[in-house]
Amino acid sequence: MDNTIGPVEAKQPSGPMGGMSGFTLMWAGQVFSLLGTSMTGFALSVWAWQVTGQATVLGLVSFFNFVPLLLMTPIAGAIVDRSSRKRVIIFSDLLAGLPTVAMFLLNWTGNLQIPHLYLAGAFSGAFQAFHFPAYSAAISMIVPKGQYGRASGMLSTAEYASGIFAPVAAALLMSASGIGGVMAVDIITFITAIGTVSLIRIPQPPASGERHKGVG
Repeated sequence: MDNTIGPVEAKQPSGPMGGMSGFTLMWAGQVFSLLGTSMTGFALSVWAWQVTGQATVLGLVSFFNFVPLLLMTPIAGAIVDRSSRKRVIIFSDLLAGLPTVAMFLLNWTGNLQIPHLYLAGAFSGAFQAFHFPAYSAAISMIVPKGQYGRASGMLSTAEYASGIFAPVAAALLMSASGIGGVMAVDIITFITAIGTVSLIRIPQPPASGERHKGVG
């Protein structure tokens, strides 16, 4: 996740679903989502190692996730600039989470295979490219200028916390319910993240013409 908070071009909304309180709600949803995603990544890595005994599989999963992310980022940035940040976040979260649903069903029916991890990583990576710029732009529109430092600290905390606690939580959950249980939790977390974003007011920055109106 990009922790950079850019300049504000429009007045941040206040109230329970705007300003710092709105950001905190959205941040809480993202904390759960990051935790669930990290748990699934760890669980599938363990599963892939158990199935193949090869470390190259883990590298290929990362490769197939990174390449679409890299290729789509320039396109995603242009689309985000012209679209509703809120809608982009919701749809990118939803579409990036669909591979987890697919793998959950494949595992449930006993049909999950290693190539499915590559396909899921590529599909998820393509839509993560939209999430990062939209989320960063949304934060700059709802967080008051005086709270930028606090917001950046909260984002960093969320990332570090997911990296620390996800492997432990995933290992405990795998011992009780296997990778299916981990993916089920991940599905719940990204639905929660989408729900929190849907409650937040995220204004759009003024169009270029409006921004420079009267300047001359």
